[in-house]
Amino acid sequence: MIFRRCLATIKLIHLNRLYCFCYYYSTERPETISSALKRFYMKVHPDLFSQYPTEKDVNEKSLQIVSAYLSSLQRKEYVTPVTVTFYVKSGAVPNTLVNLLPYRVTLKSKDLITCVNSILYTFNLQTVDVPKETKEERRFNIIEIEKQYDFSKIPKISIKTWLITNVAAAREIAKRNKELLDSIKVSVNYIKQRFKLKALDYNDEWSLSHFNTCLRTLSLYTEKWNETLRMLEGKRLIFGTKTALLKDGSVELCGADPPVYWDTIIGSVLPHRDSYLEQIKIHENSICKYFTNIEIQHDPGSDFYDRATTYVGHLQAINRSLNMNLNHVAHTKYNWKNYYLFINPYSSEPSVTESGLFQINAYDDINDSLDFMVQHRSDANNAMTKYLDYVESEKQLLNKVMNEYQLDVIRTNKRMKKEYIIECCQRLLNERNYLGVLLSHCRLKIDTNYNIQQDGTICIPWNWETQHD
Repeated sequence: MIFRRCLATIKLIHLNRLYCFCYYYSTERPETISSALKRFYMKVHPDLFSQYPTEKDVNEKSLQIVSAYLSSLQRKEYVTPVTVTFYVKSGAVPNTLVNLLPYRVTLKSKDLITCVNSILYTFNLQTVDVPKETKEERRFNIIEIEKQYDFSKIPKISIKTWLITNVAAAREIAKRNKELLDSIKVSVNYIKQRFKLKALDYNDEWSLSHFNTCLRTLSLYTEKWNETLRMLEGKRLIFGTKTALLKDGSVELCGADPPVYWDTIIGSVLPHRDSYLEQIKIHENSICKYFTNIEIQHDPGSDFYDRATTYVGHLQAINRSLNMNLNHVAHTKYNWKNYYLFINPYSSEPSVTESGLFQINAYDDINDSLDFMVQHRSDANNAMTKYLDYVESEKQLLNKVMNEYQLDVIRTNKRMKKEYIIECCQRLLNERNYLGVLLSHCRLKIDTNYNIQQDGTICIPWNWETQHD
């Protein structure tokens, strides 16, 4: 009798475990929630509002709040009611006016599925069925959702979905600004040729009207600054974030500064440029004597150039530190021929850049910098070899993408690693039948996120998603 009771008990335990196991791995509930929320994301996802920065920002912040609320419910944490706003496009048909309609969503339930349904109901989307179930069943169901659906992560949308939503707007922006772009191109070429500049650069995230205003202001003063601007022959003139003489002898003019600040640099500082460059040359030569045969270069992956006066100060500080460490093996033992040094005042610690340059600054402990350089000589060599291969591959792949997609322009984020750009180009070529029609005759930039720039350039992240939404 005792044996039979024990056997019955064991069978009951196994049945309970089997029931729990089967319920735990059921995928019906999370698939339903996942697909339902996917339709919600496709209405409000920030990447779909690239040409509407205000609404994009609102949707992004609201999604973060909603995601945090749902995640807290999963963890059974205390939550207080929240109300957020989302913008949704209405009438989003190519070449027609797009209305942005605000929707307010209030979350106050302590039940996860009820909250999800309140979101779906607000946007007239199909809600998730809530089957009748016992408390025991409900407990396993919530565990299952926690393991299979992460509310804290806003899913990425596919590149095709983003392009379908935004390409028409990008083409319209490019068409609308074509006359201004042509005018800017003429002005840039005229200034470059007149003063024999190496380049006339500006931040491509600026509005075209901002850059055009800078060009017009410069044109008004070209006669006054004619002789001094001719000193920039072979150098760059940059419209950036500061007004200064740069360490390579180029000039940067801040687009937000009044012309009187430009006048100070061009009229008073630029005529004495050679004295600053001579000081830089003296201090760099002193550093090159410490590291026998090393060359000091600017890292090609950095588009930031320091002020000439500031750079001189950093060189002086490094030389003082090196003179107090004349017995270090970096000076006494090693020859640094075919090695390169990049002095970057804003680097956080000694490192090897993607292009294979040693990167140090004046504020690091000089012994740490010297030890690092000695220990990572082979790393620098390997990085430079790989970088040179990357540069050639990038050039070929960008040309191939431009030709096969019939693009008007293709650009890259200068701060992005070459291997990321190469990977993106290879994937674009593999998907040309999938994306070619959408991107044909567009302006394209490989960047870190989706965006439409003021000139109609379409920015895509290098690691874009391909899955269908």
